[in-house]
Amino acid sequence: MPSLKNTILFVEDDEESKPQHFDRDLQSLLHQPGFAGVRGLVIGRFQKASGMTDDLLAKIITSKQELDHIPVVAGVDFGHTTPHITFPIGGTGSLTAKKQQVSLQITHH
Repeated sequence: MPSLKNTILFVEDDEESKPQHFDRDLQSLLHQPGFAGVRGLVIGRFQKASGMTDDLLAKIITSKQELDHIPVVAGVDFGHTTPHITFPIGGTGSLTAKKQQVSLQITHH
């Protein structure tokens, strides 16, 4: 497992994953050594077949105390959905999320 110190973590899931699976997988990530070093979480948009709704996702996210003090952005177009964008791995960036205003900048790669 790479170091999570000062990272923005990008996660996504496929249509075979149901909301309870994502909840469990996210909780597993939160228990990883060094998760306290994560500075932001970006969640890819779920496929319709997954059964994930905005309300279910909000409930999952708010149930995780470890996420209370970092920006969490969901519904981003990457992963198993189209359209999708590509993020560089190992670059440097910043993430700011305030209510409905989100800024993600890749500053170096």
